[in-house]
Formats: sequence, C-alpha cells, structure tokens
Amino acid sequence: MQKLSKEAKASWCLFVICWVVYAVISMTKSAFSASIASIIQEGLFNKADAGLVNAGFYLFYGGAQLVFFKILDKISPVRLITMTLLGTIVSLVGMAFSNSFTAMVILWSFCGLIQFAVWPAVLRLMSEYLLPEHEGFARLAIAFSYCVGSLTNYLLAALVLRFFRWTALFWTFAGIVLFFLLAWLLVTKKTVPLLCSVRDNRVEQVPETPVRQKSNSGLFGVMASSGLLFMLVTAFSRATLDSGLKAWVPTMIVENYRDSVSISFANVLTTILICVNLTGAFVATFVYPRRVKSAMWALALCFVTALPFMITLLWIGKISVALVVFALTVITTIMYAGHQLQNVIIPSRFSKLGKQGSVSAVVNAFASFGVVAANFGFGYLAEHYGWKATTTSWIIIAIVAFVFTAIAAPRWKRFFKERGENP
Repeated sequence: MQKLSKEAKASWCLFVICWVVYAVISMTKSAFSASIASIIQEGLFNKADAGLVNAGFYLFYGGAQLVFFKILDKISPVRLITMTLLGTIVSLVGMAFSNSFTAMVILWSFCGLIQFAVWPAVLRLMSEYLLPEHEGFARLAIAFSYCVGSLTNYLLAALVLRFFRWTALFWTFAGIVLFFLLAWLLVTKKTVPLLCSVRDNRVEQVPETPVRQKSNSGLFGVMASSGLLFMLVTAFSRATLDSGLKAWVPTMIVENYRDSVSISFANVLTTILICVNLTGAFVATFVYPRRVKSAMWALALCFVTALPFMITLLWIGKISVALVVFALTVITTIMYAGHQLQNVIIPSRFSKLGKQGSVSAVVNAFASFGVVAANFGFGYLAEHYGWKATTTSWIIIAIVAFVFTAIAAPRWKRFFKERGENP
C-alpha cells in the first residue's frame, strides 16, 4: 500500500468499506427471519403473520425501487448509503421495542423502504469512483459480500438466541450497523474527494448522435431499445428459482428422505449451498466475455444449463439423496452466476449513459418480487400438489426465463453495436 498513489489507496479503501457496508446491510435483511422461531415461540403472533411481516419488507423494497428510481441517478451514492444506514438503525431499534404484529409490519416494511437505494448506490460507487483497474476485481468481489452478510446473520442469530430473547438480536444488529455507519462516514470523508476526478473523467464525451439522443430519452426508452424490458421477466424468474430453492430445500429433502436425512442436516445443507454458490461469480466471469460475447446470451445459457438438473429432481425420493444434493448444488450455483450477470454486469453497462442506478433498481425490484412469489407460491404448491408439481413449476419458470432472455438478446446486441460497444 505504501507504493500506491493517493488515488489508488483511496480507491481500495472506498471499495473495502463499500464491500463491508453491503455485507452489513445484507446481514440485516434476514434479521427478522432469524428471529421468527423465537417470536412465534413466545406467542406474539403465528406463522401466517410472520410471513406477512417478511413479505412487507420485500414488497416495499421492490416497490420503492420502481417508484423512486429517478433519484438513484441524481443523488450522491454516498448520501444514499448514509441514509440507508441511518434508517436501518431506526428500524432495528424500533423492532427491538415492538410487541405487536402491526408495529412490526410497519417497521419492517420501513426497513425495506429505506434499503431500496443501497445496491444501486454501491454499483454507482464502483463504476464512477473506483480507478478503472480496480473495477473488474470489485465487480467480482462484491458478489461475496451478500453471502458473507447472510452467513454472519445465521451465526450471530445462533449465538445470541441461545442466551437471550429475540429482542437482543435486533439490538446486536443495530449496534453493528451504528459502528459501520461511523466507519463509513470517516472513510468516505477522506477518500471520495480524492476520487472525484476519476468520476469526472468517466463522463462520456461523445457527439450528440441520433442514437445517443434516443438512448437518453428516458429510462423506459433505454430499457425498450436495449431489450431490458423483456429481461425483467428473467430477473423475476431467476430470483424466484434461486430464493425458492434455498428456502424449501430443507423441507423438500426431509419429507422425501425421512429415514436417512435429519432436519439439522438439511439446514446445514442450505448453509453449504450458500458457500458453494459463491463460485457462481467466477463462472459468470469465465463465461462472459471470454466464451460468450453477449451478456444477454450468457444469462440465457444459465437457464439452459440448469434445466437437465431440474428435470432430475422430478424423481426426488426415488433417486439417491447424494444425486439430489448434487443437482441442487449445480442449479443454485448456476442461478448465482445468473445473479452476477443480471444484477452486477448488465446494469454496469449503462454507467456511461448515467442510468446505472435506475436500471439496477428496476432489475432488483423485479427480483425482489420474485423472492416474495417464491416464498408463498412454492409453499402453496408443495402443500397442495406435492413436490413433483413444485419441481415442474421450476422447470417451466426456467424455460420462460430462457425464452424472454433470448427475445431480449438481439435488441441488446443491436443497442450496443450502434454505440460502438461490445454487447
């Protein structure tokens, strides 16, 4: 670090604090989920109410991204993240004091509302402020942030809830967020001013051609001409598959292999899947742009590759549990590669147009709605029609996602070719 220039040091420090802050925010997203068992055990409310509280978070999280997407390209990403951290502390402290279903619905929905800007803001900071030579590594490494945050949530919850009530968990998370809010303010105060020249140099300086005028006509125009409107179906589908698989894997395996698999093993398997899925980020960077030149076709390839393994799950209960675990590992890893393409690589292509924040917000919003659909839809299917019907729905969703991505791919290629860029 001593041999690096001031700008290089500032760039690395800014990325590190962005990585840590996003991991912390990711940790808090599952704070309520981690406390559900303890809350229900105390008789505060039932499972249905708990599901509504959790759904409120993602509905407001996704809804806010659709409603307020314009401000994500106009307000400083540093301010947006500061606002997120402050609001999250307020929500967590409020949850610690709550003792009713109504209060928790309001407070946890507010938490989803206040966190809507964090991911687009992190992407903007990486694309606009980091040195160009650091950006590629940053895009790969940020994929690990969410998983680390999720695993930290599970570990803290297991430790805190062993000795204290669920309220202590929210206080613990609030204290952690407060600590990193102070760290965020300190680091950005020193690094951002040094990197403002990097941001200014990245502003695209090209003549106002008809193509460029059309691109800047608005977010809807950009998404329509680039094929992203079709890809929103893909975003919804991919998140539905990814979240649904991870949420229902323990139940699915236990119910089909009662004699050989315990509940604890099934839950451990979910944690293992999260760790293994991190390799999906490397898969995405290996495929695009080295093997597949179009980011949209690389995303489509994810669903084609996952299909045979999904079909294998139609025989769950009849095939060995080892084969089921292998198939689930491959599917969820491929879906995480799709996440890297869909949520990191594809939105970053719009940074020169000044629309990276709004594009990532809209894509992330549809992914959030997919999470809500997965938690309720797959549970209903499994309960009323069995796991074969549930698995069949996964296959249909993957096919639909591929079709819409394939429709978007030609538009995507033409959009960037007209601007003199690779797709």
